[in-house]
Amino acid sequence: MSEHHTPYPGATAGRSRAVLRPKHPRYFARPDLLAAAESVVADYNRSVAGGTPVSLTHSWRDPDLPKESVQITVGGEQLLLTVDEWLDRTELVEPYVMAWVSSRVRLEGAKAVRSRGRGEPTWHDAIRRANPGRR
Repeated sequence: MSEHHTPYPGATAGRSRAVLRPKHPRYFARPDLLAAAESVVADYNRSVAGGTPVSLTHSWRDPDLPKESVQITVGGEQLLLTVDEWLDRTELVEPYVMAWVSSRVRLEGAKAVRSRGRGEPTWHDAIRRANPGRR
C-alpha cells in the first residue's frame, strides 16, 4: 500500500461522519479539499463573464498531478493544493483559494452573470469595483 493511499473506513452502519472523521482524517480531507476549491472556482465561473479564465483540475482526473491534489489555474498562474499540506486545516482552504483567485483575476470589462441560480455576491461586488460608473 502506498503512503498516499486513502483506505475507505470500515462499515459505517449507525456511525455518523462526526464519529468517523477524527478516525479517518485523510479519507475525509480529499473530498473536503476538492469541495472547497470547486466552490470558489464554480462561483466565479457562474458569476463572471469576460474576466480572467479560472479552471480547476485534480489528481483523480489528471495523473500528472501529485497524488491527492487539486490545481487551480488563473491565467498562466497555478496553485497546487495537496491533502498532505492541508490535512488538519481543510476549513481554511476555501478562504485561502478565494484570496488567491481574487488577487489574480482581472475584472475590468467583465460582467456579472445573472442566472437561475443566484450569482456569488462577492464576485458581483468585485466586478462593480473594477468597473466604476457602469451598472
